[in-house]
Amino acid sequence: MPAWPSNLPWEPNNGEYEETPPDNLIRFKADFGPDVVRRRGIAGVRIIKLPYLFSPEQTESFDNFLRNDLRDGALPFTFNWPPPPRTTTQVSVRIKSIPTYKHRGAGYHDVTVELEVLP
Repeated sequence: MPAWPSNLPWEPNNGEYEETPPDNLIRFKADFGPDVVRRRGIAGVRIIKLPYLFSPEQTESFDNFLRNDLRDGALPFTFNWPPPPRTTTQVSVRIKSIPTYKHRGAGYHDVTVELEVLP
């Protein structure tokens, strides 16, 4: 399984990130009273959105990793998560949506990567 490239930072820009826990609930409308709610399962997918500031070399490395190693994002890879101060462990993740690039000047790019942490 591919791993996040060692020449790229794994901690996001300024330590900022968004994290959405799995939605493992299913709701049913009741004939009367509150909705009926039950757990769907235990294999939910956590979503993390990571903003990075990549140098020109890092942008090229990330593009190569995405295109070649991950087959345009189809393959999972290992990633260190969550960032400090939480305990860092290696998890399997997959690209959830195509990353966005925003040119910052001098070849630098703000790159936002959205990942799903696989169960």
